[in-house]
Amino acid sequence: MQEESISIARAAQATGFSVPTLRFYEQEGIIPPVPRDAAGNRCYGKAELNRCFTIRCLRNAGLELPEMKHYFELVEEGESTVPERRELLLRTAERLNRQKEELERSLRFLDRKIEYYNAIEQSATRGTPGPVYQFDAINSIFLARQEGC
Repeated sequence: MQEESISIARAAQATGFSVPTLRFYEQEGIIPPVPRDAAGNRCYGKAELNRCFTIRCLRNAGLELPEMKHYFELVEEGESTVPERRELLLRTAERLNRQKEELERSLRFLDRKIEYYNAIEQSATRGTPGPVYQFDAINSIFLARQEGC
């Protein structure tokens, strides 16, 4: 039984990459040469789509083109490179977790600022004095992080 394949246009739609991006990744060797039909059109199968989804994840994780190339070179080398691949992914995950923590702090800061501005608007609407800005309370989100440095 032959594996079902899809056109590059459908692969682009499925993966969220543009057609030129898929061609670029193939030219760069990040996607191995995609099989072609009798007319010369690329035919993306399960393996190619899986590779595309991995590329999407690595790109979203902030890996640059050389890092992705290196990762997929290691994949092609086989199981002997599993420790190096795992280490690369662990470092990436650690970096993303640090970024996530920083983003969460920033969101908490923004939420507190928005609450403060809402309170000012409500006070103005009621004609009452506005709230006192609490620098320490709001900035403590970032100060707590610095204490561990």
